Amino acid sequence: MKKLILIQNDYPGTGKSTLALCLHRYLLQYGVAHQMLSLTEEDIPAHTGCKSLDASTLTPREFLASIDASPLTILDVATGLGEFFNKFYQDGEMEQILQEAGVAVSVVLPVTADRESFDSVIEAAEVFSDNAEYLIAHLVTSCYDEDDKAWDTSYAARVMDMFEAVELHIPEITFHMELSTEHMSLDSALQHGEAGERLGNEYTKWHRRVMGQVDSARQYLFGDAFRPTMAPKPAKPARKPRASKLAA
Repeated sequence: MKKLILIQNDYPGTGKSTLALCLHRYLLQYGVAHQMLSLTEEDIPAHTGCKSLDASTLTPREFLASIDASPLTILDVATGLGEFFNKFYQDGEMEQILQEAGVAVSVVLPVTADRESFDSVIEAAEVFSDNAEYLIAHLVTSCYDEDDKAWDTSYAARVMDMFEAVELHIPEITFHMELSTEHMSLDSALQHGEAGERLGNEYTKWHRRVMGQVDSARQYLFGDAFRPTMAPKPAKPARKPRASKLAA
């Protein structure tokens, strides 16, 4: 059975693109055949390896053809298009179409400590109901305890408990200075094969923890569509800090 991993949340700054790239990096490590799509209103540079779906012209036929092109699809719904996609999914009877095409759906909902980011969780539960599996991805900040409490006491969390949703915790990044020095964003780092060497040990540790989180939910996320063709390569050692020159 094919798999569609839908990543959406209309609240800005929840890390949808970063999460999509993390899943992409994990699958690349194992040589798993997959594709990345983005539902957007603007073209995406070809070098990102992500194909754009134009929301203004999207049809159910085109959508199914795009999903059918790969055994495993990661679809990142751009901020502001979550409501559009939910309506498209319902009006186009995509639930039935995907089931008939043998495509299982996992809905991945990244959230932050801001309770407004939980709204999309409720909306997704109403749209997809029990015809999808759910995963909550927490974008962890320095206020981890507050993040945890905000979610645990929310109505959205109770709803996800009913659907037996799995939770991931994406760790806080601690290498802002290194990113700035290398003129890179986190997303560009995740697309760069030598990011560990350029950004150093803090990035390497962060990346390893994220991959561990994804690995813990591998079966739930990817199901039978996870068909590895190789073992992951050992991580290259991080770049050592340059020794400062002594004054003569």
